[in-house]
Amino acid sequence: MKRKNEHGILSVQIADLPLMVYLAALAVAAACLFCDSLPANMVGAFFFLLVAGEGLNRLGGALPIVKTYLGGSVVCIFGGALLAYWHCIPATAMNTLSAFINNHGFLTLYICGLITGSLFNIDRRLLLRASVRLLPVALISLAAGVVCCGLLGILIGNGFWDSILYIAVAMTSGGMTAGTVPLSSIYSQVLQVPAADILNRMAPATVLGNCIAIIFAGLLKDCQKKHPSWTGCGQLVNDGIPVEKIPATPLTLEKLSGGFLISVAFYALGEILHRFFPVVPIYAFMILLVVVVKCTGLFPEQVEDAARQWGRFVIHNWTAAALFGIGITLIDLQVILSNMTWSFLVTVFVVELVITLTAAFLGKLVGFYPVESAIAAGMCTTNMGGSGNVAVLCGAERMELLPFAQIVTRSCGALMLTLGGILVRFFG
Repeated sequence: MKRKNEHGILSVQIADLPLMVYLAALAVAAACLFCDSLPANMVGAFFFLLVAGEGLNRLGGALPIVKTYLGGSVVCIFGGALLAYWHCIPATAMNTLSAFINNHGFLTLYICGLITGSLFNIDRRLLLRASVRLLPVALISLAAGVVCCGLLGILIGNGFWDSILYIAVAMTSGGMTAGTVPLSSIYSQVLQVPAADILNRMAPATVLGNCIAIIFAGLLKDCQKKHPSWTGCGQLVNDGIPVEKIPATPLTLEKLSGGFLISVAFYALGEILHRFFPVVPIYAFMILLVVVVKCTGLFPEQVEDAARQWGRFVIHNWTAAALFGIGITLIDLQVILSNMTWSFLVTVFVVELVITLTAAFLGKLVGFYPVESAIAAGMCTTNMGGSGNVAVLCGAERMELLPFAQIVTRSCGALMLTLGGILVRFFG
């Protein structure tokens, strides 16, 4: 999205299209919704996501106050959530969009490209140096947030362990499908309560924690203007060791094709390993495989470059659509508002703040930039999985942190699932 010149509104481009062409596409999308005739397949879903996502992203980047503090990414997410909350989308179209985004794998395909592209774009020595310090920072930050949640529960009257089990653990369990849903089943087996009742109680903390993390990320995105020493503008490690920059190469169709194949092949390998070790998520296996290949130099440079190019293509062309899809299908404002008591809101907000600030402080101590550490080791522990990582990092305009965010989310999420299962047996 860009302007070719600054001489009039007609020079504005959206989705790399002239404004009038984009508006014509938007009119077609609106007509599809009005007539309830959006094609019930990936063509219709992809078309609507691209048109609506690119428009909201451009709008968010143009509004004076919004573009300064939040940006187009946050507008994409919450714009989609509001459209769903206001029932602006017909039910048939919503079913098509939800199926394409979640069941038919659009978000999976998008995240696969991001993981392989971003991991192969990091210097292998930097990857190793950062990873061994990142998890301890994230775990200590999580511990601070969990204890804070329990203490707030005592002050507010919800109880120490009740607040931890249903708010802190739900916020930090690695998302909805990989975290809160299996967590509700674990609680259900122990407490002999229907899993649906437990899920309804925990889901608001998962969703609201993600939303607050997205807003925090948007507020931090321009930190380099006021406090340049606090941020590496996407670079996590600040230990004085020079980082080898991998130069960008021109995009080619052949390399895009090869990069696409590499990204889905790693996901397929993760699926195979997950079949034998179901306790470990597919993305966790995928990340581990890519890290091993990267650190051992198993792939020639040509193949790594193909993966990087596919990641760049996905980020440039599909991010707005993915964020809009996350908002419209995964951010349930009805669930949030129905549980929006002042005590619940304050608890989730303070827990998010404590985790973020702790990660920033500890990150600085171990040689990270505080802002990047706050995002990767703090906010990304309270996300809704891979989609939540994308939303937070886009809001902060630091997609370079995705490999570290994925490592933190999957590792800490698995730990919190285990911890929740243990605690509920003694304090449920």
